[in-house]
Amino acid sequence: MTLLATMLLGLRLGGRITASSAALLVATAGSSPYIESFTLSGELLSSVPMILSLLAFCAYLRSGRAPWLVLAGLLTGCALMIRQSAFDAGLAAIALLVVRERRRAWRPVGVLLAGAAVPIAAGAASAARVGEWWYAVVAYRGHGDSLFTGSPIYRFHLMTATLPAAGKALAPLAVLAVLGWWRAPLLLRLWLGAAVVGVLAGGNFHAHYYIQLVPPLAILGGFAVDGLLAARRQIAWGACAATAVVALAFAAPLWFASGVAQAEAIWPGDPHLQSDAAVSSYVKRHTLPHQQIYVVWAAADVYYLADRPPSFPYLWYRNVQAIPGALASAQRMLAARRPIVVVAAQTPSSIDPSLTTMRILRREYRPVAAVDGVPIYRRLPHPVNDIPGPVVP
Repeated sequence: MTLLATMLLGLRLGGRITASSAALLVATAGSSPYIESFTLSGELLSSVPMILSLLAFCAYLRSGRAPWLVLAGLLTGCALMIRQSAFDAGLAAIALLVVRERRRAWRPVGVLLAGAAVPIAAGAASAARVGEWWYAVVAYRGHGDSLFTGSPIYRFHLMTATLPAAGKALAPLAVLAVLGWWRAPLLLRLWLGAAVVGVLAGGNFHAHYYIQLVPPLAILGGFAVDGLLAARRQIAWGACAATAVVALAFAAPLWFASGVAQAEAIWPGDPHLQSDAAVSSYVKRHTLPHQQIYVVWAAADVYYLADRPPSFPYLWYRNVQAIPGALASAQRMLAARRPIVVVAAQTPSSIDPSLTTMRILRREYRPVAAVDGVPIYRRLPHPVNDIPGPVVP
């Protein structure tokens, strides 16, 4: 859907050559495993309404009809509700309106923002507590998951750590996009600039963040091919094919690697992904389907692969680390012995340096296995309290 939407937008902005080239670039460079394009990330999901919002905005620019502007705003709001960094299409549209209309821009900008506010307001209205909704959707990111929190050196380290992976996927595409920069309309250049801001604002620089750059880069690359085609036909398709071939060349060795080797190449900073299949298999063999388990502190795929319910609502490392009271709640849950099995995907002290979690595990659980180096604990039997019936003090 992202590829087709990108192709339609390329057709609207530049024509058939631009559209077909952009589609080829999305299907190759944009689909590189090194930016985790095979995972169902928020960046990938939000790209569909994001691109469609620009299509609607282009229809407004051609016709001047307000309903297209409302639709562009609605789709922008939908993209924001999927992924909060997906403001790039709306920001590019607003910037273009300000550049073109200047003082008269307040009216179309207001219509666009009003449309975007509808899905956001619907989300807030559906929440049981608006304050908690606001924290989960917006304020939570400010506790450690944005460019503006934490050490700048740490953020720079995160960025440089993922740049090699992003380069394997997008470096040739970026070079081609540079060639099409001045041929492309201003809206497209503003869109790429806003997409870069969206990637930077995320702060953590996971590889899948860079998927947000793929559609604008691909259409810019399509403009480069269209321009080269006007000058030298063979160079045009050669440049496009070379960009695709380079991306495929980086990905091809992974086709023949084992699952563990693929995980090691794509997620070198997440070693638990190399052992999660074996850990999940062990957990599935040694628990019953209805029994709850807990992963300290994060490996959500273990719950899925083992098909066992989690005993705690927060499945992500940053949830436990950043949400006020989450760590204490996790400790109470373990002390209450709710999970029958605890998987130590990360060391308990990585979030809890006080060692309280470790003391609870030693008191209420016993180590039963170490699968690929991952410790697994099982709940100690308490015969009296485990008998159904009245609770014995």
